[in-house]
Amino acid sequence: MINIGIVGSGIAGLYLALYLQRNGHRVTIFEAEDRVGGRIFTHWFDENVYFEAGAMRIPRSKLHARVYHFIRYLNVNGRQDDKIELIPYIQENHNNASFIHNAKSDIDNPELSSRLKIPLPPRYQGKPARDLLGEVIRPWLALLQKDFDFGFAQISQYDAISFRAYLHLITGWPHEVIDFVELMTSQTNQFDLSFIEIIMQNLDFNTQNWATTKGGMSRLVRSAVQLVGFENIHINARVHKIIERQDGRVTLQTTGTHGGTFDKVILAIPPAALHRIHERPTYMHFEPLATDLRFRWVVYPSNDLGSPSAGVLLLYYCWMNDAYRMQSIPRDQRISLALHDLQRFYDTVDVCDQYVDAFDVCWSQEYATEDAMFLPGQFTRFHQAAKQPEGNIHFAGEHLSRHHTWIAGAIDSAIQVVMQIQGEKDVPGVLCLKT
Repeated sequence: MINIGIVGSGIAGLYLALYLQRNGHRVTIFEAEDRVGGRIFTHWFDENVYFEAGAMRIPRSKLHARVYHFIRYLNVNGRQDDKIELIPYIQENHNNASFIHNAKSDIDNPELSSRLKIPLPPRYQGKPARDLLGEVIRPWLALLQKDFDFGFAQISQYDAISFRAYLHLITGWPHEVIDFVELMTSQTNQFDLSFIEIIMQNLDFNTQNWATTKGGMSRLVRSAVQLVGFENIHINARVHKIIERQDGRVTLQTTGTHGGTFDKVILAIPPAALHRIHERPTYMHFEPLATDLRFRWVVYPSNDLGSPSAGVLLLYYCWMNDAYRMQSIPRDQRISLALHDLQRFYDTVDVCDQYVDAFDVCWSQEYATEDAMFLPGQFTRFHQAAKQPEGNIHFAGEHLSRHHTWIAGAIDSAIQVVMQIQGEKDVPGVLCLKT
């Protein structure tokens, strides 16, 4: 039996705890926040009305099969009250609309650029932005879907440049075309991320069918926590010091009365959270990773469709510069701006009259729950190196997978750590363990 300390109670940390416990090891989880689950965070306004402030959907894709295996494992081994029921998630609808220059339009209107008076060269006119983007990325997606490892090796040849640079230098797109497509399909400045990052994001979103959990994604966390055992999880336990002992064991010092010395330690936390542990071995000073209307996307939750109870709208669902601009605005002003912009979008509805309550999360301001998106060159430089253990200290999290920001990425990373600890070249998913 190995005594293992796990820092972080997101999916990577919980999955690791379950797997290692089932293999006879002792685990203790340390969570800096006052709740578990990482970026799986269901917020309830009342017993019938909720929304997902974090992870909200799971693609029905073989690339995410481990998530469904995990859910099945939880349902087989967990309590009846913790059963997870999957329901369809509606990713998009035929009446999806855009609102630009004070005008509403079909988001796939081929004449949209002309209506907006965006001066695109003739060969780019008369095509929806998504079709233009598809012409560039579809061959890469097909390559990845046919043979993922071979396809990933092929897209890695462009890791040194941003997706914007690829569109301009390799594909020959004028800057006004790039700006138009980014406006309609992405987030402000997101095309400045690495070529690999954008291709992988589009691969994960290139899925027809999606699922979410009835009653909120946090049910997945609750079920996992029940199996791990509350006695093995310490919340409000911020790790502020990591000490490597001469005998090879690792000591964690935390806030409060927790902490301890372990045979191995797994840091299942994002890079930004790792940087906040000021006293740690020097080799852990990794370079930080990049992480018209003010809202970029409006998301309609897929739970309780047709219910007579109050509904929820996810507004200001934004990343990159769009999110940075909003985080500096006081909360009451953010709500006021949201209602103002939503009123412009739904000009036939009294939005303020229907307003009941609001809740928001700025993940970049949370102490221990952020994600990572790579800038040019960072897949090549860091993806393999950052996964390597340093003595008896191991690293896990979706940022160390090839599926950034997804639950599947966290699970993929957790399985890599299990292989490192057990000295195996391959291990089955947690579902394959004996019940």
